[in-house]
Amino acid sequence: MGTKGRDVCLWLFFTLIVACLLFSGIARIVIFAVALLMAMGILYYYTWYLPGAIERSRNMGLSMIVLIPLNALLARLLLQLDGERMSFRGAYEVHIKNGEKYALGDYLKLFTSDLETARRTLPGSVFIWETSAPLPLFVRRLVRQGSADGSAFLKNGGWPVPRFPFTELELKKGRVKHGAIIA
Repeated sequence: MGTKGRDVCLWLFFTLIVACLLFSGIARIVIFAVALLMAMGILYYYTWYLPGAIERSRNMGLSMIVLIPLNALLARLLLQLDGERMSFRGAYEVHIKNGEKYALGDYLKLFTSDLETARRTLPGSVFIWETSAPLPLFVRRLVRQGSADGSAFLKNGGWPVPRFPFTELELKKGRVKHGAIIA
């Protein structure tokens, strides 16, 4: 699912609730049932999916980043919406947890170490991110090398998927970059 899948579920849930108010009869029941499925998807994300991803990341030895598994179809859609074509086996969203508590030098070292560990552990996977935090030299080198063969990219701005309100509080406007690398 990932956070982009969560955002899609949130948008659909609230759109369906509004649509439920506009219709009557059997259409209202069907729309409400689909809205309930979206609500269950959101509940699943927060109660099982995200805590499981955090635990798996800690078990892999990652200290600062969390890898949230992303559906391969959604990952391909995100990449295609951005004009990128990549072939991969697995897809993960990279999330930084508690990065603000570290000094910049320590943050960059931990981020680099965690990403190198993830690349060794999950070969052939694509790692997708959207952040306003500084990226380590390691990532920028991979992007420079990978831009030629299509195995990495980095672009200014967020992903071309609208974020749900109040889910982007940790991003600093104007400094957001998004990208992906293949291990």
